[in-house]
Amino acid sequence: MSTVTLLELGRFADWIRATDDHAEHHLALLSRVERAWDSTAAGSPAERISLGQKVERWRYQHLHEHAGALTPQDEALVDALDGAARQLAGRGHLAPRQTRHAVHDPKLDTESLRQSCAALDPSYPLAKLIERARQLTQLHFPGAAGSRPEHAAGHRMLLYAPVYVSSDCVNYCLYCGFRYPRQIARRHLSAAESLDQARILRQRGVRHILIVGGEFPSRTTPAYYREIIRALTADGFEVNIETAPQATEAYAELVAAGACGLSLYQETYDETLYAKYHIRGPKTSYHWRLETQDRAAEAGMPRLGFGILLGLADPRADLLAMMRHAAYLVDRFPDRTLAFSLPRIHEAPEGFEIPYTVSDEDLVRFYCCLRIAFPQAFLVLSTRERAELRNTLAKICITQMSAGSSTAPGGYAANGSACADSDAQFPLSDHRSPAEVAARLEQAGMEVTWTTSGT
Repeated sequence: MSTVTLLELGRFADWIRATDDHAEHHLALLSRVERAWDSTAAGSPAERISLGQKVERWRYQHLHEHAGALTPQDEALVDALDGAARQLAGRGHLAPRQTRHAVHDPKLDTESLRQSCAALDPSYPLAKLIERARQLTQLHFPGAAGSRPEHAAGHRMLLYAPVYVSSDCVNYCLYCGFRYPRQIARRHLSAAESLDQARILRQRGVRHILIVGGEFPSRTTPAYYREIIRALTADGFEVNIETAPQATEAYAELVAAGACGLSLYQETYDETLYAKYHIRGPKTSYHWRLETQDRAAEAGMPRLGFGILLGLADPRADLLAMMRHAAYLVDRFPDRTLAFSLPRIHEAPEGFEIPYTVSDEDLVRFYCCLRIAFPQAFLVLSTRERAELRNTLAKICITQMSAGSSTAPGGYAANGSACADSDAQFPLSDHRSPAEVAARLEQAGMEVTWTTSGT
């Protein structure tokens, strides 16, 4: 693994000059980096941070342009740029990011991950798997004893709801209700409007909020999300984010604003299929998305959420890649809390055929396998799924559920009315209120919590 320092970047100059279509621009950037780091006239911290961000962007441009065809020299440059960006930003030493290799590396398979992979085989008895997942969940998420003896073994369940703040999006993701070509009523909420939405949810009991927004770089900026996060945290909410990938410094700013977690779905780890589904827009950059959790963790994000969109690719291959991805980051950032979600595509925009079928039994098996691989991780289940299936999974291994959700900006009304499905990112299957979901969980012996502190 390369440990090239910032000042050694110059050794790539001749190779860049001979092979890089943007050689003039990149060599000029290297010169600026060298001047900023000169021991007799070191650039200001702000200048070095700005240069670090430019070096980080160069790295991802190189990964994107050479995807699937990185030579050893390309690999060395990518690692050197990673170290240089980190050094310029003053974030201290950390080995270069190796996520692109980790997701395919069987050496990362821990004993629990190997057990999980064995249970992915459909021939593995599902009843045995369910019981093991249930035991692990009760062990690592113990709840307060119920009022009746049969409830004493129930586990904790965190309830939350999303607040969609913007449906503006420039991406052309074929499966998404917010894809740019769709003619829908787009909305972009202000911080005050986002706070109003959260306050409606608080009247229903919800205090753990997931901020969700489309990718529209000129509008859904880090500053935009900072303002929303600050407004919500100042009003007593716990705030997680599910937004377009950000740069490392931007994540540091969101953490400082009060963000306590990140959710980011890779959608699929199959690069060929990823390119097929993401045909235009910033989301076409596979590696920029792949390393999102790396950047967020390095910026101090306490909780890292992972996910794949079931239906896009071979679910077992994607699940294994996601588990290796998480195992790699556990080794790199052992103090972070992990979370996993497995959303299924039930409906998609006209013209998109769902290529892979994932049954209810498959979904149960996949969640149980995640519990075996990561016993202490939050397993998250959204209102995409039917109430009956959610009730079943809640008793087994799920430890976080959304309730009373809307997937459109401004979708919560004080009178309880819902927005039109045509304006939402995707349709919902479970329309129960947070109170109804909480009552059902408590009836089943679980301890319902509304924040991660257990209150």
